[in-house]
Amino acid sequence: MVPPSAWNFDPTQPAAKPELPAQQAGALTDRLAQLQSERNAIRARIAAERDVGQRQRLYEQLHRVGVQLSPLERRLAAVASAR
Repeated sequence: MVPPSAWNFDPTQPAAKPELPAQQAGALTDRLAQLQSERNAIRARIAAERDVGQRQRLYEQLHRVGVQLSPLERRLAAVASAR
């Protein structure tokens, strides 16, 4: 199955590379660092927790942080690879 965008592809007109202004890049990397730090802290608490119920709640927190972190990491990676 061919995606619709493939029918209109023109190699002489490459798609614009994603760009991010310096101020937004700084804010994005700050937010990434904050979420990564939070993720690592939750992982450390999971490792130290003996109660299964509490570990499950911590895994839920870890998932919520991961849901926020993943798109930001993808966006930053796309911008970095375009340079």
